[in-house]
Amino acid sequence: MNTYDGCCGSCVHMNTNKWNPYSSKDYCYCTERKQYYNLNESKCRYYEYDDYKDYYDLNHRWHVVTAILKKLELSDSYDCVKLLHDYRKNYLEKEKKYDILLFLYDIIGPVIAKCILDDEDSYELCKRIAREFLVDIIFMVRDGNSKEALFKYIEMISLLSNIYQSKIMEYMEKKKIMVKK
Repeated sequence: MNTYDGCCGSCVHMNTNKWNPYSSKDYCYCTERKQYYNLNESKCRYYEYDDYKDYYDLNHRWHVVTAILKKLELSDSYDCVKLLHDYRKNYLEKEKKYDILLFLYDIIGPVIAKCILDDEDSYELCKRIAREFLVDIIFMVRDGNSKEALFKYIEMISLLSNIYQSKIMEYMEKKKIMVKK
């Protein structure tokens, strides 16, 4: 697992969701210096460690599910996690109409995940989320009800976004991501 310690890739100013289309996903946009840099490049004077970025999950992109499973002390090697990963990769990422949704999720998902993990009282919340949302989402995906699964997931993320709204807003301001109030 590469955490990019001491490199551009672990800086709060590095937008890992905006990469150079003429290069690779390793060259991402720095909001401070206003250009693309390699994630492995040494940190500059603007460097500020990004507490909310889960670099392991950048390859999986199920930030919230991973955090809920960790909080409930469950393994992320269950078949249902692979099912969700495949759902994103084979359905959502292949449909252009979901690009903006995935982009937004990849910004707030890691923040919500960290909030869940840092919140000492979130165990009961995670049990509730698993029971009221994740079980249904997994069955919907398994049964081919992709749109219904997406709506249910959006509902779950909306609930969590409301709970952790102040942390999300603080992070987005720090990342210089424009939010309409």
